[in-house]
Amino acid sequence: MKYRDLNLTFPMEDVTFTVLSISNELMVQPIPKHSHSRNSYELHYISYGYGTLIADDVRYEVTPGTFYMTGPGVFHEQVSRPDEPMREYGVYLKVSLPRRGTASPLLRAFLDRFFWFGIADIEVYELMKKLIAELEQRPEGSGLMLSAILQQLIIRIAREYDKTAQSKSAGDATSRSRVPDDRTYLTIEEAFLYNYRDLTLESLAALLGLSKRQTERLLIKHYNKTFQQKKKEARMSAACILLQSGEQSIASIAEELGYSSPEHFAHAFKNYYHLPPSAYTT
Repeated sequence: MKYRDLNLTFPMEDVTFTVLSISNELMVQPIPKHSHSRNSYELHYISYGYGTLIADDVRYEVTPGTFYMTGPGVFHEQVSRPDEPMREYGVYLKVSLPRRGTASPLLRAFLDRFFWFGIADIEVYELMKKLIAELEQRPEGSGLMLSAILQQLIIRIAREYDKTAQSKSAGDATSRSRVPDDRTYLTIEEAFLYNYRDLTLESLAALLGLSKRQTERLLIKHYNKTFQQKKKEARMSAACILLQSGEQSIASIAEELGYSSPEHFAHAFKNYYHLPPSAYTT
């Protein structure tokens, strides 16, 4: 279950957090390589199952109890093990920090880290479960309770960062800038993740309520890629996952990805990865 359109915003010191989605899902389908826009953070807690995370070309083995955070600009993909797929609790949020705003060292530890991977304190799991329970039941005062739980979660995660040296920092925190509509970026990322086959600039613009020109400018500004570059990235990432699974022919994969022929797909794949699809199998 994924909860969107939460309209949930809360302050912590001078920082404003906006939660775009909270989820508890069985990760049966692979999540192709993608990255988040500026000021975007996604929190992942794996309560069950096994799989692989590849973040900025580094492979991580995921087991129950694993927590990882993917922030702005970190390219990552997730693949569950078929016999025991991962069950993931996820929180996708954006932050806004005024230019003259300040944050305590603990909160700054959360904001300045763009990637973290490790085994989380059991409290992180308990807080994730409380979020989902609150969303399922929606008792009176649930908005305030959700904000309180999320603040506890952010503090707990920041403490986890301080407790371990096995972490990875990516990017420059000074590059953040405020964005006009937080939900726009969730819409963009989900469109490329789940609709890479048929997505067009026109359909994406319609989803965003923008013109094609505005949409293209938005992609270049916040992802440093054109629409065609983003779509090619999404299709090629999906192609790698499908090829490595060994369950489909190249012709079938070409059709699933929306290419007009296996030859067209093979040509595009070779131009992108500098090797033929037949070489990219397990």
